[in-house]
Amino acid sequence: MTGKCPALVPLALSLALSVVAACSLTEEPRSFLTTDTFFQTEADLKSAVMAAYSPMRSNNLFNGWPWLSLELASDQVRIDHDEPNLETSGPDFLFYSTGSRGVTVAWRELYNIVYRSNLVLANVDRVQQWNNPAFKSRYTAEAKFLRAYAYLWLTKLYDDVPLLLTLEDHANLHVARTPVEQVHQQVVKDLTEAEAALPSKWGASDRGRATQAAADMALADLYLWRASYLKKTAEWQNASDWAKKVIDSGIWGLNADYISTFLPSNKGNPEMIFYVAASGLDSRSSNGWLVNFYFPRDFGLSTGGGWGAGHPTTWHYNLYASGDYRRDAGYRSGGCRWDGYCVASFKDGPLPWKYRPTNNGSDGGKCDVDIPLYRYAEALLIYAEAQNELGNAATAVTYLNMIRARARNGTGAENRSSPADYAGPLDKLTLRDTIFIERDLELAHEAKRWFDLVRRDSEDQSYWANSLHDHDPNSWVMQPIQTYKMRWPIPQSEVDLDPALTQNAGY
Repeated sequence: MTGKCPALVPLALSLALSVVAACSLTEEPRSFLTTDTFFQTEADLKSAVMAAYSPMRSNNLFNGWPWLSLELASDQVRIDHDEPNLETSGPDFLFYSTGSRGVTVAWRELYNIVYRSNLVLANVDRVQQWNNPAFKSRYTAEAKFLRAYAYLWLTKLYDDVPLLLTLEDHANLHVARTPVEQVHQQVVKDLTEAEAALPSKWGASDRGRATQAAADMALADLYLWRASYLKKTAEWQNASDWAKKVIDSGIWGLNADYISTFLPSNKGNPEMIFYVAASGLDSRSSNGWLVNFYFPRDFGLSTGGGWGAGHPTTWHYNLYASGDYRRDAGYRSGGCRWDGYCVASFKDGPLPWKYRPTNNGSDGGKCDVDIPLYRYAEALLIYAEAQNELGNAATAVTYLNMIRARARNGTGAENRSSPADYAGPLDKLTLRDTIFIERDLELAHEAKRWFDLVRRDSEDQSYWANSLHDHDPNSWVMQPIQTYKMRWPIPQSEVDLDPALTQNAGY
């Protein structure tokens, strides 16, 4: 299994683990470096923890293909009509298969996180030299959080997946898929244990590392998925409780100005709970790929040209009420780049502009935009949705209106009246529709919409297919919409390596 034998960073750790990279060789080398020479000090363990975060920043995960695939596969984003690469544009047409790159790298990199996390957990007790003994529990908690977070994503994409908890599990080349219920119980165990030991905040030099609130959000996210997609309605209370813990913490909150949440000039703001940090200083600490995806193709970049591949669908763009600051600040239809070259109107329509690098694209590879994974706004929306499902409509509306009130704020927004506070019917279905639309507007281009379509289909049959058909014509232009596409296929490369793996239905 590709995910069992990843290449590791940083370099010192990679060298120490060269035996892992050689796991497919039949010839046994006479001598080689092993992890026995590495996990000696607190610094060694910290390096291993940082290596576990590394796949999240790579061009292959949240800064790359799966993000692109999820955005385009939803009804929120459409491909630029000039995009010639079917591998890039395929998800927009639901044209992905067992060999698609997005499908493959998501599996590989998520299991890369699992492996690196298990490596930390397997070696934490070997470290004897501690400058600060309290960091032992903190590093252990980070590894458990990252393992759980990876498995949460894996189950939301593929359903049953192999549950690998030890290095011995990774060495097994004949492992079957574990029932999703068992995987989720392990996720709950890891997250609750991590939540008890993670710090409430990190210092500025440790931006992007998991906090207690990140674990709370992952638990709320998990129970939201289970209560809706898996129809375990008794777990709405769990989703509500974990989201409310974030809300009541007093540490996190909404920024007064929506767009300031994403600006590099406002790093470390109280709305960004968990994110992929970017410095913009070099390629290893930048998030250039994601921004290139949205950067206007008309502009080009000094490093080789912008893609401008992902445009909002007409349905999504027009869903914003007139004067909604999130559309005014979050999109643009034309403009000027760093060297003064201007375009009055982008040829293929508006483009997202909530991710704005400081250099305005003068070097597309050195982007300093942090990629949001969990925001405080989502905690409010999860709580509102859970309260509605629990029969507390008035409470749900109160928290929904917090999001709308903030959306009326921003530069030049002194007299904004849109979006208005919700004053419609309070029946469960109507309010559910309203909250889902608010999630689409507030969390646009944060890779949330695809999962919302899938889980809502369990509550309202055919919601996924009907939404795609009605909101994004590209979803059915190449082939009829097939419901099995709601679940991603197990990569064929993994099935070829592990005969115990079964494929998802339809592929």
